[in-house]
Amino acid sequence: MRRLADADRIDRLLRALGKEAREDTRLYLVGGATMVLNGLRATTVDVDLRIEPERDDLLRAIARLKEELEVNVELASPSDFVPVPDGFGNP
Repeated sequence: MRRLADADRIDRLLRALGKEAREDTRLYLVGGATMVLNGLRATTVDVDLRIEPERDDLLRAIARLKEELEVNVELASPSDFVPVPDGFGNP
């Protein structure tokens, strides 16, 4: 069983994903991870995130990092948590 994700573990995950990215990519955090990083709670069960555009290299990196960092990662969209306006994520 993986450990709860605290701010340090989330930060290490995000930094590692940033090093893996070879092209411009947006990563959206949603759910409990946002609360942890904003100091509203100490931990979360998993890190819910969305990658745009989805890319195989980052998806493979997530699978590896889940094991290395002992953190649960779920692919989710902000729209899974709150309604978002049309065109969300498009500059």
